Amino acid sequence: MTSIEYDIKAIQQKTSECMQTSATQLLSFFDPTVKLEDVIKAVPLYIENGEKIGTSPGHLAAYFAQQGYKTTVYVFDVELFDRSWNDLSAPDVINKLKKRAEYIPTNSWLTAYKNILIDGWELFVKSGGGFIFPILSVGLLQKLLTKAPYLLMVNSTYLNHQAKSSYDKSSDKMIPDSLKGHSTTHAVICAGYRDDKFLIVDPDPPKGTNHHRWIEQDHLIASIMSAQTESDNLLIAIEQ
Repeated sequence: MTSIEYDIKAIQQKTSECMQTSATQLLSFFDPTVKLEDVIKAVPLYIENGEKIGTSPGHLAAYFAQQGYKTTVYVFDVELFDRSWNDLSAPDVINKLKKRAEYIPTNSWLTAYKNILIDGWELFVKSGGGFIFPILSVGLLQKLLTKAPYLLMVNSTYLNHQAKSSYDKSSDKMIPDSLKGHSTTHAVICAGYRDDKFLIVDPDPPKGTNHHRWIEQDHLIASIMSAQTESDNLLIAIEQ
């Protein structure tokens, strides 16, 4: 593939607002007037038992569609969604998700969040969005980049070789905790490719690391699939 690099301005996120911040980074490529505060107002940040738990990807994808963008979600998850749903219409996928919710094991991470997630995906479909269930590959990521940058969900614990973390209410920050913590998923923008590396624009990079980073292609693929821990392994592509 010929090298490609889009000029995406980085924005530093606040705690648990990676989706809204990455969404603003992506939208600014199409519309430089977009403002982070407007995206934050429109896309909810959920709080459970006093802990910020982030945003459901369906609600974020719905926001893109509501702004008039053709929005497609590429699903790699195998827990909430099912690979056999590839040929179903988007409304039929939602019907399957609602039925699937009844059979999610009670000890699953999805148990506490399934309703929020499914509500978000239903809003996405009602807003005109659609799903694709492809095989995740370097070729797919390259092909999508020939059209425009896109939003990726990754496991930041794996991507950054970091310890797991826990949310600290007093400081409103995620604190490293390799014993009691959990791995975290994170939204970034994929904005380029060259020499077997992808360029990501990270709204919350590790300390001392630039917002714009070139990641080895195999490392990025593994980081996307590691987001399976929260059924977030997906990407969102938009077109005008």
